[in-house]
Amino acid sequence: MMEAEGYLNSDTNENYRSLVKKYQKKLGKLPTVGSHADMVASSKLQAIKDEVGRLNSTKLSLQEQARKTRKLIREANKDALFIEEIADAIRDVDFVKPENPAVLPDLQSDEDNAMIVCLSDIHYGAHVDIPENYYDTKVAEFLLNKYADKIIAEIKKEHVTSVEVVNLGDIIEHAYMRNQNLYDSEETLSEQIVNVTRLIIKFIQRIRDKVELITYRGIAGNHDRLQGDKRSNLNADHAVNVSNYIIKLWIELAGSDIRFVDSDSYFTDVDLRSYHFAFVHGDRNNLAKKTTLAELGELHDKHYDAVIGGHVHHNQLLEVGNNRYQVTFGSIKGIDDYSVQLGAKASRSQGFILVNENGFDIRRVVL
Repeated sequence: MMEAEGYLNSDTNENYRSLVKKYQKKLGKLPTVGSHADMVASSKLQAIKDEVGRLNSTKLSLQEQARKTRKLIREANKDALFIEEIADAIRDVDFVKPENPAVLPDLQSDEDNAMIVCLSDIHYGAHVDIPENYYDTKVAEFLLNKYADKIIAEIKKEHVTSVEVVNLGDIIEHAYMRNQNLYDSEETLSEQIVNVTRLIIKFIQRIRDKVELITYRGIAGNHDRLQGDKRSNLNADHAVNVSNYIIKLWIELAGSDIRFVDSDSYFTDVDLRSYHFAFVHGDRNNLAKKTTLAELGELHDKHYDAVIGGHVHHNQLLEVGNNRYQVTFGSIKGIDDYSVQLGAKASRSQGFILVNENGFDIRRVVL
């Protein structure tokens, strides 16, 4: 019986398979030799295509991985080189030695005023030589000293006891913002950052010698971005971040009693007496638009009395509510070829806010 089952098994009986083929041929269902060959060829071709596709996919994956690796190596080398350049530039610079004098109050006056001093659009490293203006690193130092002299005169006049210094950004010219910057910049990026930081420290220290309390904070402007393309720039990847770190390091190592205040990269605020002031550079927040103060208040869940910025290189005060203002202060740099092309000429100026219990006064300082 087992032999009969094996004999009738279609998997092993050749006679049975032949009989089936013969019957299929009679019905016209048996593939022709040609079509059978096509089927075999098509199957092999598909197998080859599948294998090639797999190899191509693997190759592309490896190429992409290699590209990412090369990019990481380039960025690591670039960052290492930049850090090394910053370190070299710091070694070549003599920073001011801090003094922490005890400044006694004016006993002849009952006034107790505070002041917010703004630094805006220094553009250190820029070189401008046009009929309307000349500007270079030496002029930048001269103008910052002149500004410090005027602030010190106001401190004495208004009996100011404390000062908050707020840097509104664009401390450097950079070299990659626009093609013209490659020709209009006097120093390398690392030199610009370190040298302007030296001038800022000197500026702060001169004011500190006249008041008992002083703070410093700085936010970034569009020229401070380390990446020329703002779309690929990280939020903290800017020159002011490096400058702030140098200032904090100087305060710590030199033993200064100047207080550094950390802030966001592109926004900070100051609460003084019963008033609240917001500070931006101005490239991300349009200070000519009357709703900007309200929008910032909504964003930060705070009632601001004024928002102050720079960026546009001219002074403007816009009242947008009951004793509420949007303000832009001018620049240290002044007019350049770019502003001439735009038809946006304005004189050099900076500004400060005088604050006491009775109110605040926003003032322009012409340089």
